[in-house]
Amino acid sequence: MHRHTVNPIIIAILLLFSLNKSVQAQTNKTNKVNSTGVSVSPSHFHFGMKPGESKSYSITINNSTPKAKSFNLNIFDFNMNGKGKSSFLPPGQGEYSLSKWLNISPTFVELKPFEKKKVGFTVSIPNTEAGNKAAWSIIMVELQEERKKLNPKNKNENTVALGVIPTFAFGIFAYQNPPTVVDNSVEFIDFLYEEKDAKRISIVAENTGDGISYCTSYIDLTNLTTGKQERLPVKKFTILPGLIRDFVFEIPSNFKKGKYLAVGVLDFENSEEIQAAKLEFELN
Repeated sequence: MHRHTVNPIIIAILLLFSLNKSVQAQTNKTNKVNSTGVSVSPSHFHFGMKPGESKSYSITINNSTPKAKSFNLNIFDFNMNGKGKSSFLPPGQGEYSLSKWLNISPTFVELKPFEKKKVGFTVSIPNTEAGNKAAWSIIMVELQEERKKLNPKNKNENTVALGVIPTFAFGIFAYQNPPTVVDNSVEFIDFLYEEKDAKRISIVAENTGDGISYCTSYIDLTNLTTGKQERLPVKKFTILPGLIRDFVFEIPSNFKKGKYLAVGVLDFENSEEIQAAKLEFELN
C-alpha cells in the first residue's frame, strides 16, 4: 500500500497539471487553465461514449496579449501506478490509451494579439472489446517561442553559446468511461489523523474496479465534549483503475482542543452505496 523519450519540458508541465484538477462532470466547458495573458478551456474532458460512437469536441485558445502567439498541439499517454507514480508515453503506448482514438486538427495554431480560436478534435470509440474499457490521454497546448541569436561578449573561435528559451504549456486531461464499464468501485485503504506541519486528516482510497471513478468525499467532525458538529470542505476527485490516492483535509486552526470523532465518507458515481470510515483522535 502504505522507452520512448519525451520532451523534459512536457514532463514538467504534465507533473504540474495533476489529477487533482479533475471534477465530477460529463464535460465541463467552463474551467480554464491560464498563464500570463493566455488561457485554454476547458481544462479537462469527461466522456461517456458508447463503443462505436464518434463525437466532435473543441478546445478554445485565447491570446489576450498585445503580441502574436503560436502553439503546437500534441497528444500524450500516461500510466498511473501504485500511489500515483506517473510514466508519460508517446501516443498509443499507454496501457489505457485514448490517444489512438483521438484526432486533432489543426495541430499548429497562430493567434493575433487579442484573438481567440477554437481547435476541433474527434473521438471515435471502436466497437470492440478495447472500446468497452476506460481510456485516457492528455492534450498538450505548447507555446512556441522564436529562437533568438546569441551574441556572447568576448567571443572567439572556441566560444560555445547556450541559451534557455522560456515557454509554457497547458495540459488538458481527456477521460473516457464507457457505460459498459460495470465496476468502478472505490474502497477505503486508510483513514488517519496526523500532526506534522499542520493538523490534518487523510483519506487513502483505492479504485479496485476497471473503470474511472468520479468521487465526492467529505469529513464530519464531532467534538465529543460539546457535541458540536462541523463538516470540512467537500472534495471532488478522479481515481483511475488500480490507483491509490491520498486526500488531505486540513483542520482549521480555530477548532478547540479536545477529543473528536471523525467520520469520512466516499460517494462515487453510479454507486448505490457509500463508503464510510470513522476514527477518534485528540486535538492538542
